[in-house]
Amino acid sequence: MRAAPVLFASFAVFAVIEGAVFHTGVYPWVLNPDASTGYVETRLRDERERPKDGPQVLGIGDSRMLLLPRVANESTAETGYTFGSIAAPGASTRSWYYMLRTADPEARLYRAVLMAVESYDDTDKWGDEADNDADLSYVIPDLRLADLWEYSRSFDDPWQQWKAFRGILFKGLVYKRDFEDLLRDPVSRVRYVVSSRRDSFGWQYGYHGPTEDLSGFQVDFQTKTLIAPPNAKPALVDALKDRLFSPLPPATGMQSRYMKYWLGKIYDHYRNSQTRLIFLRLPRGGFVRPDQPPYNPHGSVRDLAAHPNVALIDEHFFDVLERPEFFQDQLHLNGPGMDRFSAMIVQEAGRILGPPR
Repeated sequence: MRAAPVLFASFAVFAVIEGAVFHTGVYPWVLNPDASTGYVETRLRDERERPKDGPQVLGIGDSRMLLLPRVANESTAETGYTFGSIAAPGASTRSWYYMLRTADPEARLYRAVLMAVESYDDTDKWGDEADNDADLSYVIPDLRLADLWEYSRSFDDPWQQWKAFRGILFKGLVYKRDFEDLLRDPVSRVRYVVSSRRDSFGWQYGYHGPTEDLSGFQVDFQTKTLIAPPNAKPALVDALKDRLFSPLPPATGMQSRYMKYWLGKIYDHYRNSQTRLIFLRLPRGGFVRPDQPPYNPHGSVRDLAAHPNVALIDEHFFDVLERPEFFQDQLHLNGPGMDRFSAMIVQEAGRILGPPR
């Protein structure tokens, strides 16, 4: 009985400290900008603070959504639109919803949101994307206590549901590794954070991308052989072989259920706004395997296209970029590919949107 008040007081003190540090803007201010959580928060902060004169178009996706606003905005005088991007490596469709909710809470900042997807057919993957526990680290600063039920229940595995639930309730558990790194050298961390807050927008905006390409590689899909140039990195060779020759995942419908739920959430966020959702299918690579998954007439993106204010860029629009000279690895465009990709997005988004009103 004597211990009960002490335990209660200890828990109360812990809850107050946890809430004051990790459930406010205090700790996100010192997040490592190079880690996933800090990187996403940096992208969102830069976009929030970016001057928005005139009609705006925002891009979102993972590391393959290589829209360069620097290139896109060279045409602003002609198109009337200014482009921004909050794409982040590893960001999932579930993460996009919370990132957009943070970037555009009232769903009125953008004339359009460009969403880059891998496929219009909801091609299944190895494993269940709904159980990707890395998602929590991407959006933990933007999750609220009101998200406890929906976010945690969006995982299929009960253990992942519990991890998400406790992570939102006690955010310090998710920040643990970043916090330990902060304690090792707080002065250097703060200096780097200050530098990032000052210069990160310029770093991103001025990015040009690497010049390396896949021109020296040769692929034979009949014999499933890859001939690499002498100086090719073994990791790149292995990654190309895996993407081009490994068996495709079986069709289970899991990816379609996942995509329909989270793209539906994004659509609902913008349902009563003037913002258009424009989907694009990413270029598939410098080499495209012939055994592509079958056409799915009821894929999540195709179903959404029947709703108002949703448009699809033709899924073969970027096929011209599916050449070795435009890719740096098995998935990602190189610098010249990014430039072409960005210019093509401006062209097609401008056509879909028409002149600014």
